[in-house]
Amino acid sequence: MEKTSTKSHWRDYWNRSDHQPVVTHEELLANLLATTSVKGKKILEVGAGMGGDSIYLSKKGAHVTVVDFTKEALEKINENAKKAKVTIKTVQADARNMPFADNTFDIIFHQGLLEHFKNPKELLIEQKRVLKSGGYLLVDVPQRYTTYTVKKHLLMILGKWFAGWEREFSAGELEQLLTDEGYSVVRSYGWGYYGKLHNIRFAKLGAWYEAIWKFIESTRMKLYLNWCIGVIVQKIA
Repeated sequence: MEKTSTKSHWRDYWNRSDHQPVVTHEELLANLLATTSVKGKKILEVGAGMGGDSIYLSKKGAHVTVVDFTKEALEKINENAKKAKVTIKTVQADARNMPFADNTFDIIFHQGLLEHFKNPKELLIEQKRVLKSGGYLLVDVPQRYTTYTVKKHLLMILGKWFAGWEREFSAGELEQLLTDEGYSVVRSYGWGYYGKLHNIRFAKLGAWYEAIWKFIESTRMKLYLNWCIGVIVQKIA
């Protein structure tokens, strides 16, 4: 199995007609806004999907730029931004070699991007280059220990995974990857339970189950049950 997600995979994906409506990732945005103000800030989203998060931040007063290596994705983002009556700058480029000067952005973020690259460090190094000193980077990826991971790898073996190839991360692995590149971890979070795990009820446990689940959600254990995890780091040099 070739460990890569190619431009042709994504061109085929964006040329499909069954895309979901524009959505925002509530936990991602909530954690970003809890970390720093976005009004007046220069923000870069790398690989923005339908552009929902960037549109939201633009409405909050941020100056948003989106970079993607397929023109089809950028065309959809421009269309959605126009409908939302916001201005978003779109740039077609490889995320490993972006056409921006050093120390350009106050905030960089991406959701569902890093897992598509065999060598994610290439992206993190390039993002650090264009991020201002003291700026924030938010990385949101699939969490390893879920049934989604099993399903995904089966489809990859069969050659039916939409992106061609994809990896996943544990919370500790993602944090270590970022600190190895010189970032300082500010916060980590998780969201979503595959198969609605949080709605399972065991009648015999009753209140005990609720108490146990509440405890889990107050600890890092939660990060190993969530469908996706995110880490916010700061560039300290």
